Amino acid sequence: MYRQILVEASQRDLQCILWKVGPEEEIVTYRLKTVIYGMSNSPLLAIRTLQQLAQDEKTRFLLVSEALLNGTFMDDIVSGAPDIETTRRLQSTTRCPVILRNGTSQVVF
Repeated sequence: MYRQILVEASQRDLQCILWKVGPEEEIVTYRLKTVIYGMSNSPLLAIRTLQQLAQDEKTRFLLVSEALLNGTFMDDIVSGAPDIETTRRLQSTTRCPVILRNGTSQVVF
């Protein structure tokens, strides 16, 4: 999930990778565009992104929004519904990744 969350361009210099192939080679700097694994704040950024998307899209995707807000633990989302009809609506809505796709351009850290 981390690699699907874009970081604002002005913040990308804060997460660079320095790469050197051999002792005589020049150091190459890579600027990462997405949240990276292994950083202490990566889980926070991922969870906060999901929460913000859920709030932003609550009027359009109420069931998905509630699932994201109430059923997220770390980077897992577990959800259910009180009856079959609601469960099917939730399932069909979550198959359409519009709400999560919006996160790459609308949620910026």
